[in-house]
Amino acid sequence: MSLASESRNEISCQSYSRRILFPLSIGLLLVAYLIYQDVTTHGVDFNTALRQLQWQGRTWFWLVLAVVMVVLRDLAYMVQLRILTDGHLRWRSIIEVILLWDFFAAISPSMMGGAAVAIYMLIKERLTVGRSTAIVFTTVLLDEIFYLTMLPLGLWLMGKEAVFAGLADMRSDFISAGLMTIFWLAYGGILIYVLFLGASLFVWPNVMNRVLRILFMFRIFKRWRRWGLRTARDLLITSVELRDKPSLFWMKIWGVTAVAWLARYMVLNCILAAFSPGSMGVYEHALALARQAALFVIMVISPTPGSSGVAEAGFTLMFSDMAPLGLVLPLALFWRAISYYPYLFIGVPVMSRWVKRVYRAE
Repeated sequence: MSLASESRNEISCQSYSRRILFPLSIGLLLVAYLIYQDVTTHGVDFNTALRQLQWQGRTWFWLVLAVVMVVLRDLAYMVQLRILTDGHLRWRSIIEVILLWDFFAAISPSMMGGAAVAIYMLIKERLTVGRSTAIVFTTVLLDEIFYLTMLPLGLWLMGKEAVFAGLADMRSDFISAGLMTIFWLAYGGILIYVLFLGASLFVWPNVMNRVLRILFMFRIFKRWRRWGLRTARDLLITSVELRDKPSLFWMKIWGVTAVAWLARYMVLNCILAAFSPGSMGVYEHALALARQAALFVIMVISPTPGSSGVAEAGFTLMFSDMAPLGLVLPLALFWRAISYYPYLFIGVPVMSRWVKRVYRAE
């Protein structure tokens, strides 16, 4: 690799090192403010609130289990990537790609995620453009199908009143109704996107390709024309890659996707169980899972990096009745500290190693 290339890579790493501070600062400052608001609202200072947390043996058990769930989630995605690449990527490459995918998802708006970067990384791992695009689109589609189906299941099992109890407890009916309207609009928008993606990949790929190409030729969409035409091409390429996959392939992919998402959900369950005044039973764990299905719908459309602020605010709204009095936001901090912030710190050193490896191989 040339000196110029090495210099560019160093500049790139420095740039991302600076970018990491932005979402981290947003999350930490907002959480600190919300914690202050929470404990002062209940008439106690922060030290008193923290002393209310009971650090018992079960507390440490559930916190360790929460970390295990984070690791399990990433392991499931690594197995998923291994299956999607038909075993062509080495495990070292898979680990680095997944960790960097999480990193870029953490520093970019949740509605964007790290999909574009993931395609680039897979191409640099010497997969074809078609295979790389198919892998990322398949992953995104399965993720969104999972949490779209989890919400109706949670509402059916637990009931709408239990799942959205936090909204019912709000003082203003107008605000409560407004939030519910925003929520269902978000859910409907994601559902339309999933139906569009499914139709483009499996039902009418050629028709959808032509429709997109015609649509983005109109002047009103001129600003997004390049992106739209590229998306139309990528969807058609992905359709070709996925057309002949057997049923066993889809069963395995869906299985590891479900494991990854359930592990992600269980992180929050473990945090609640760690500091719950009493032991959480099956009903409480099921209710927490159902509420997360609703929470992640909002987090997915968040315009902030890694859903910073939205996740914490959503936690306080959805889980205030399941946390010790005055401690809902400290628990939100524990949740984000385990499930979100580690990727911000891991990303830069992993990226540095990955850049050196893939460019040295060229």
